[in-house]
Amino acid sequence: MKKWSLLLLSLGLGITILSNPTTHASSGYTVVKSSFPAGAGKMYHAANPKQNAYVWTTTKHTKKLANIKNYPNTSWHSTGTIVLRHNNKNAVYYRVGAVSPTKTKKWVSGWIWRGYLKPGYNPNFTKVKSIDLDIATNKEYNQFIKQSKYQQLTRDVLALFPNSTVSKPLSRYALFRDPKDKIVNNVATFKTMDDFLNVKSRLTNQQRLTKIKAILETKGYTTVKRQREYVIGIYLTNFQWSDQYATGDMHQGFAIGTK
Repeated sequence: MKKWSLLLLSLGLGITILSNPTTHASSGYTVVKSSFPAGAGKMYHAANPKQNAYVWTTTKHTKKLANIKNYPNTSWHSTGTIVLRHNNKNAVYYRVGAVSPTKTKKWVSGWIWRGYLKPGYNPNFTKVKSIDLDIATNKEYNQFIKQSKYQQLTRDVLALFPNSTVSKPLSRYALFRDPKDKIVNNVATFKTMDDFLNVKSRLTNQQRLTKIKAILETKGYTTVKRQREYVIGIYLTNFQWSDQYATGDMHQGFAIGTK
């Protein structure tokens, strides 16, 4: 898994522009400030799912692209901000792209007034296949694991550690081995586990669980030992990625931290 967001829409450059206002004569809207920070961006969801709230095609504010009320399971990924002036009043708009768990909706990317949005992923993760660890909070990642129908194997593995907790930073460490994500001093990772998780597999979830349990037991994590309180880092998707594992780029990971 590359160290860049799968949702990344920005140019990768942090840009804040304070320049002469740009007025769109046809609409009466003026861009007075714009900012496109570097990084993975931020995630938002509808503040009121039942309210009409429109995404506009351009800053001219003349054509509606979508009504987010019609995108109930969607999160909105923001990579930029502008301040628009209209009738001597300023309003902040976000540049957003739709992140939908289904393929039934067309791709939407445009501008929306920030008052229509709340920070964070859409709290309904039932149909979501994966989320970005660079953007999700610890709470969101735990909700995703509990709710997503695609996270059954993750839930089964965590059931082997009934008294442990899941950490989003440590889950990121399990993938990237970035020291800043190592939130506890003692963290165990296993090459045999990395090898198994990052090679394409057509095994059933039950067969995968059996293999994971066997690897843990060979490393000394017996049923009794797994009753202890650990901090778990875990990121499991679909066992379909192996193209870049030879270079150390993992798509799935597992780590055990000791408090």
